[in-house]
Order: sequence, then C-alpha cells, then structure tokens
Amino acid sequence: MQNQEIQQSEERKVSSNWNALDVIFFVIIAPFTILTIFVILFLMGGISYLSGRFDIPLDFLAVCALAIWMTSPLMVVITIFLLVVIGFFAIIGTVRLISNWNRYANKKRLIRIYQIVISILVTILLALFVLSLFTPIIPYLGMPGYKPFTYGFRDRIRSKADIEDIQNWSKTLSKKDCIDNRILSDKWPESLRELNPKYVFFSTDENGNPKVRLTWGSGFGHWGVEIGMEDMKIPPSDFSQYGEYRLPLEPGVYVWHELQ
Repeated sequence: MQNQEIQQSEERKVSSNWNALDVIFFVIIAPFTILTIFVILFLMGGISYLSGRFDIPLDFLAVCALAIWMTSPLMVVITIFLLVVIGFFAIIGTVRLISNWNRYANKKRLIRIYQIVISILVTILLALFVLSLFTPIIPYLGMPGYKPFTYGFRDRIRSKADIEDIQNWSKTLSKKDCIDNRILSDKWPESLRELNPKYVFFSTDENGNPKVRLTWGSGFGHWGVEIGMEDMKIPPSDFSQYGEYRLPLEPGVYVWHELQ
C-alpha cells in the first residue's frame, strides 16, 4: 500500500513537471513563430503587399525596426541568444512529443494536438524561410519594395473603389472645376471621399475623354490610381528615374507607383 502511494506521488510529480514544460514550450515557441512569419513576409515582400492592401506603412515601420535592430550590437546579441533559446525549446518540445506519446491521458489530448500543430508549423516556417531567401513563394511578390506594394494597393482599389461612379462623375467635370488641374475636395463625390486620396487631378486622355488621377503619399514617395473611360490607353511602366510602375486594374483604369 505504501509503495503504491509512493508510486502515485512520483507520477503526480512527473506529471507536474511535464505540465510546466508544456507551458514553457508554448510561451517560448510563440514569439519564435511570430518572428519567423514576420521575417518570411518581409523577405518575400509580404509586408510591402499588406502596406498597400490596407494603406498602412507597415513596410516603412519594418525597415525602421530592422535598421534599429541591425545598428545596435546589443540587439543583435539578444536576438541571437533568443533564437538559440527558442530553437532549443523547439527541439525539446518536439522530442517530448515523440518520446512521451503514450503518456498522454485523454485530458492532455489538447496539449498533444497543440504540440503536433506547432512542431509541424515550425518546420514549415523554417522551410519557407530558407526558400524565401532564393525565390518568391507568391508569384507577384519578391523582395520588399514598390512592386508588392503596388499589387496590394491594386487589390485595395479593386475591393473598395466604385470605378463606375467615379467615371460618371468625371464626365461632369471641366477646367473651371479645377485649380491647376487639381479638383478641390468639396467637389468630390462620396465614392471618392471613401477612398480618401491626398490629391485628385483632372485631365483628358488621348481621345479627349476626361480622366482623374488619384494620388496618395508624401515626400517618401507617391502612388495612386488613374481612372479614365474604357477606351483609354494604359501606358506601360516607365522604369527610368522618376518614372512610374503601372499595373492595369480594368479597361481604362490602372494603379501606379512612382520610382525615385
């Protein structure tokens, strides 16, 4: 009887230790997973794409954070240390998963599932991280910059802009509605206000039809969308200095990003 009690006490102690390691595993592996996802997205241009898609300067913030990190020897040392610690616990957690598979009772099934998912996820993320150094995973993404940003911005305009309404409104415009070809915001229709561009310019295309050019950005760069009639010719990208990278959205409509 006494031996049985001692055995049960030891089992409870071991169980308690394993629970503590479970907590450590999840707490340590979470920032590793987040960091890996961030690095992969950054290298693949995903951060730039999301910046354009949601009109938030995530790429600028990422570059600033990376610059601060890389110029601080202390941050580099801390990062290496954390990666070593995180990698160590990732290995320990995976070994635990394999070596103690049969020890899990039904009440610990959720922990086992979490460990399977996280171990597989970490492996996939590491593989994607290595792969992203050599080739873009998503066809129109690549290194961070204006190209993935413009793709993201095009998806934003495609989902938010009422192109037909803006085209119909542009037909009512004339030079008297403009100051130096710029249309004042009090003349914007609601469909344009929802997009909240910084400037809107009015001009005509090669057929003499009206078109409007919506512009966002600041001294760090400008981007936008040009909306004309369906027969408006969309010019190819101009990769010269101060040129524009252009992506067609639909007939007579394209998004652009200036090159600096």
